[in-house]
Amino acid sequence: MDKNNARKVRIPPPLSLGHTLGMDEYICDGLFERAVNLAYRSFADPTDDHIEAVYHRLVLNHQWGAGDAGAVTVH
Repeated sequence: MDKNNARKVRIPPPLSLGHTLGMDEYICDGLFERAVNLAYRSFADPTDDHIEAVYHRLVLNHQWGAGDAGAVTVH
């Protein structure tokens, strides 16, 4: 019995955050607008870092189907 497997496994490379199959430019723009609104409602003086962090969390939540849950939680 030959234990060498000549088949090649084809695993696609992982997609970067924000470039998933279920995300297009329209969805990304909508999530960014929602991130800006959430940041301004949740933080006294939101910075670009606040908005970016909220946006990344919203993208992750979109992939998981979680909505806005925990997007502005401060640890």
